[in-house]
Parts: sequence; C-alpha cells; structure tokens
Amino acid sequence: MTEAKLELIAKLLAKAESTTPEEAEALTEHAERLIVKYGIDQARIDERRGRLGQTQEQIVQERMLFSGVYARDLQEIGAGVAQALGTVRPLGMEVPVGAGLLLVGYASDVTQVRTLTASLEVQAMVAMRKWWSVQREIYHRHTESEKRRARSGFLRGFARGVMSRIQDSRRTIVEDAGTGTALVLTSRRDRVDEAVDAMATKRARPRRQADAGAFAFGHRSGREARTGERGRLT
Repeated sequence: MTEAKLELIAKLLAKAESTTPEEAEALTEHAERLIVKYGIDQARIDERRGRLGQTQEQIVQERMLFSGVYARDLQEIGAGVAQALGTVRPLGMEVPVGAGLLLVGYASDVTQVRTLTASLEVQAMVAMRKWWSVQREIYHRHTESEKRRARSGFLRGFARGVMSRIQDSRRTIVEDAGTGTALVLTSRRDRVDEAVDAMATKRARPRRQADAGAFAFGHRSGREARTGERGRLT
C-alpha cells in the first residue's frame, strides 16, 4: 500500500507539470493530501517500531539546491513546503551560486518535501510567466531591476500561498485521522528539533521587501495551485 501511494503521488505530480493549469490544480491538491497521509502512516509505523524495540527510521540531512535568477525565491517554496508538512526543518544555506536548503528530518519525510518542492517549482515558474505576460505593461517604465523584483515578489507570494494552503489541508487531515495522531507527529517533530539543536547553525542573510502587488498576485496563485474543488479527490 505504501509503495502504491508513492507511485500515485509521483504520477499525479508528473501529470500536473504537463497538463492544463486547471487540471494541474486538482492533481497537485490530490498529491499533497496523499503526501500528508503518507507522512502520518510513516510516523505511526516508526512509533510502533520504537515501542517494540525495533530499528527506527533515521534522521537525515540532505541538501536541496536552487539555481537561476530566482533561486532564492524558489528556495522559499522549498522552505514553505517543509514548514507546512510539519516534520522537516529547512535550514538556509549559503552556496557559491544560487541558493540552498539543508533539509533535516526523517528520510521518508525529506523525500516527500523534495518531491513536492520540485513539482511546485515548475508550476510557480509557469504561473509567474503567465502573470508577467499580462502585467508587464504596467511595469514598462520601471527599471530592469524593478521588473525583476516584481517577478521575484510574485514567486515569494506563491511560496507563501502554497505554505498556508498545505497547512490548512494538513490540519484537517490530522484532525480527521483520530486521537493520538497529533501527538505522534509532535513527538516526531520534537526529535527532529533535537537533531537540529545539536547542529551549529547560523542565520541566513535577510532579504529585501517584495513588490507588494506582485506578492499578492503570487500568494493567490500559490493557494490556487491546488484548487480542484470541482471534484474532491480522496
């Protein structure tokens, strides 16, 4: 059942990257719900192994790199996904070119953060380009730097919208999962936090404020990246 769920998640996200925006929204929402449910299943299995004295899943550290002009904006999508799914800590990394995250968490959870982030990166860039094709005339008197800041603001808004949407979905799923689920997930997150506390970390460089209008458009687009309310999938 677990392998079948993982295969379905991969198929849904792959299709979401190569179909119409409307269908992509429903496919992504379905995949996100499955990822949350898969995470709950893995947490329960691992908790049971611990009670039986069996070997538990390992906490890992994996780097995720982002490239291109909008690397730091795409990094925010990855950080938002990790924070929203709840059991992976995303730590900002300074890299020579682009941007990076150090994902700290249980191996299965980190894998799902990477999978979902990679798909949302594609969707975010498609959404940004579509938005810019309509809005670019508004910025025709702006400098190239200001235009880039506007596009960056859209992507950062997209990241925030994605994060809040997944958090809402996760909250509902955890509540529906029954008594004890929240406690199991909290315990899992606590162990990840302990692992992070044992590491030497430093604060990442602060970012400039985003273009407010572009951020708002991006935030809306990020929330709508999963819509699919026309026919709720389970």
